[in-house]
Amino acid sequence: MTTLISDGYIVKENMDRTFILKENSEDIRRKIAEAGISVCQCASFADADWLDYHTSISNGVHGNGYPYEGMTKEETRALFLYEVKNPVFCENVKEFIDRIKAHEALIKKG
Repeated sequence: MTTLISDGYIVKENMDRTFILKENSEDIRRKIAEAGISVCQCASFADADWLDYHTSISNGVHGNGYPYEGMTKEETRALFLYEVKNPVFCENVKEFIDRIKAHEALIKKG
């Protein structure tokens, strides 16, 4: 297993993780995009009050919190937290971006 240290974060190869930021705004999405990270359209949905990035998918940042069909927002959030593997709750947008960048650097190195 390869380990990469980037900006103080340790990322282990083949580690399925989900980085979660418990906030979302137009300014935050702009900062993420300016960092060169893809932001899915679902991050702009009205009820998407969290952002997440799945290392196993690696196709950008997604919104979280909008209800799935036939479920309440609370049920959707509970299902997400139940299904997510190795959640990493980021304290702020800088940490969120840094962790994603560290993961992407490992993928490119691969």
